[in-house]
Amino acid sequence: MTTLVLQVKDKKQLVALMDVIEHYKITFTGNPDETDYLLSTKANRDSIEKSLKQSKEGKLRAIKTSDLWK
Repeated sequence: MTTLVLQVKDKKQLVALMDVIEHYKITFTGNPDETDYLLSTKANRDSIEKSLKQSKEGKLRAIKTSDLWK
């Protein structure tokens, strides 16, 4: 096993590296901030982008707080 310490200079590099890590199923540890973590895989990015697009198009659904766990 080899341990690497990577110093990522921007989000673009982080996203590219996380795509490679996901593709090759490489185990990693680290502490990316929440936004970087949520955007770190293609599947997450695609899902978030789809949701944001639906929101901009007004395709929203309101749910009462009292109904969340029903």
